[in-house]
Amino acid sequence: MTAALAAEQTNLAANYGVPKNEYVFVDGSGGGPTTATNSAVTQFLIDMTGRATFPVFFDALPVLSVDGSLSFVTGFKSDSTLAGAAGRVHAKTGTFVSGSSSGLLVKGQALGGYINTRSGKRLVFQLVVNNVPVTSLNDVIQVFQDQGKISAILWRDN
Repeated sequence: MTAALAAEQTNLAANYGVPKNEYVFVDGSGGGPTTATNSAVTQFLIDMTGRATFPVFFDALPVLSVDGSLSFVTGFKSDSTLAGAAGRVHAKTGTFVSGSSSGLLVKGQALGGYINTRSGKRLVFQLVVNNVPVTSLNDVIQVFQDQGKISAILWRDN
């Protein structure tokens, strides 16, 4: 694993412009204590837009209120000024929930990708929520709903 992670670091720095000091990969899963700065993630997403493989990458991302891990994110639709964002946000989610003696904690919930805005721009974005105490799955779902609403606001206002 050590050699594979070192090769990945070299690849990300040389081919995507993501500095080695802006992320920590622990194993290949992307979970646990794996971290990346917002600038590392957005740099990667920006770089992807110029690649021949971008259309396939873009189409593989979950779509807000349509499919994948974003299919159930529909709360923003209750606001008529935001409802048009459905199908306009293509983004990957990442969730890390941890248990402790004091209960469950959303250590990190990330949403990053692209928003095709109402005005016709394409935004690269990342939203990250950290250290949210949760008592049930509904609390985790609410974090997703909140990120969906913020994404819809970005769709509407840009």
